[in-house]
Parts: sequence; structure tokens; C-alpha cells
Amino acid sequence: MDRKRFKGILSALERYQLTMREKQFVEGVEKYFHEKGKVTDQQESILEGIYREKTWIRKTFFSQNDLPRSSSSKGA
Repeated sequence: MDRKRFKGILSALERYQLTMREKQFVEGVEKYFHEKGKVTDQQESILEGIYREKTWIRKTFFSQNDLPRSSSSKGA
């Protein structure tokens, strides 16, 4: 994984609420990347999986088109 792709995924993941384990994993991979200048194939695979999962959840459950629209003021 090149630096540009890595930074792009990290930037995108900042927009999502991660579990404690996901946060720990991402922080660990980020530290490893800064120390070694690369990530392992396994780290890359897991990081991409977290990214895909979060984007899928957002698209599926939080799409603006799927949210119910409030009707104009109805009298109570």
C-alpha cells in the first residue's frame, strides 16, 4: 500500500465511529507505518476491510435519500 492510499484510508476512517479494537488496530498500523514506511499484507487487508465495512454501513443505513422526511407542520 502506498503512502497516498494509506493516508486516504486513515483520513476517511476519521469520519467514522470505530470500536475500541478498531481504533487500537488503526493506531498500531499507523505507528508501524511511520516506523517501517510500509504495512504488511495482513495489516493492509484488515485496514481495507474496516474501511469497506464502515463505508458500506454508512451508505446502507445513513443515506440521506433513505431518511424519512419530516412533513410540514401538522397541527397537534
